[in-house]
Amino acid sequence: MSIQHSTRVIFKGVWRDMKTYMRYRAFFTGMLLEIVSLILGFAIIGGAYYFSPEVLARIGLNEEDLFLFMMTGSIIQLFSSIATWAPLNRIEEDIHYGTLEAVFVSPSSRMGYLLSTSIARGIISFIFFIPLYILTLWLAGALTNFAVIGFTLLVALLAMISNVSVGIYFGMLAIMYRQARLLITTTHQLIQFLFGAFLPVQGFMVLHQGFGTAMKYLTLAFPFTYNFDLMRHFMFGEKYITLLPVWQEFVILGALTILYFIVARLLLIPVERKAKKQGLSIL
Repeated sequence: MSIQHSTRVIFKGVWRDMKTYMRYRAFFTGMLLEIVSLILGFAIIGGAYYFSPEVLARIGLNEEDLFLFMMTGSIIQLFSSIATWAPLNRIEEDIHYGTLEAVFVSPSSRMGYLLSTSIARGIISFIFFIPLYILTLWLAGALTNFAVIGFTLLVALLAMISNVSVGIYFGMLAIMYRQARLLITTTHQLIQFLFGAFLPVQGFMVLHQGFGTAMKYLTLAFPFTYNFDLMRHFMFGEKYITLLPVWQEFVILGALTILYFIVARLLLIPVERKAKKQGLSIL
């Protein structure tokens, strides 16, 4: 299939999803309430929420930095729905309405079909990202620091792209196994509490040396970890201690993004083969 045709499929899919989001205003209201609740929650519990001195020493921060630590996690957390709910909801809706079969009957790009819904969710997430991002810059005292703005926007862009790649991977799992919501819901929770959104990965080493090392290497296999770590590096500056050297995190993040795209494409092969052998009812 030509690149031009695949691009048209993606464009039409994005246009369809954007029209759907605009039609149902409750979706925007829900995202707005989520952002407000996060900020208020951090402000209310900020005084009672703290990390142990050992954990703070491992990340190079102090207790006064915790609110900003949580906010930097929040702005990247906004993009996690690209990898979790966006492809899953689209596939479940198409299975429910019986339109997924049409996607496989037509010569349209199946990868473009999944890519379009992730891109649309990415656009919406970026719209809500902007005000929260400006607030975080203000808290970091970097509203006029163009170097920080440039690097943090680069990290945000990489977070969007990497989440799209993981989202396509999850989308393939949803097609193959149908009942994939529990798996993806669990992953969404892990993003918050395991990959560094609101708890530092470095803190696992304080709990137990062997367990902490195992958890660290587990989290390094997912791009979410690097998104959070890099954003905090540029928001806090040199005092923040990253998991790996910054240049290595950029390289690994790019490699993992490409890897998830490749794995998703490979997962499409058995889905198409199964559909040809057993009929479209298996979808």
